[in-house]
Amino acid sequence: MWLEQQDEIVLRLDRGESLADVEAELVDAALALNDDERAALWLFAWSYRRTNDTTTSKSWPGSHG
Repeated sequence: MWLEQQDEIVLRLDRGESLADVEAELVDAALALNDDERAALWLFAWSYRRTNDTTTSKSWPGSHG
């Protein structure tokens, strides 16, 4: 189940859906997961969005590149 949810998150974020929509429709709705697992799924979505966001700088905050 965990990998299927990660795959769905990637598909939706790649299609341009917002993190808020993904959170509401996939993470919060994942009732079979415990709180820690849902938190990890949200963090995965957040980090995937951050690493694939073409509207932000290529550098992480605080970096010099």
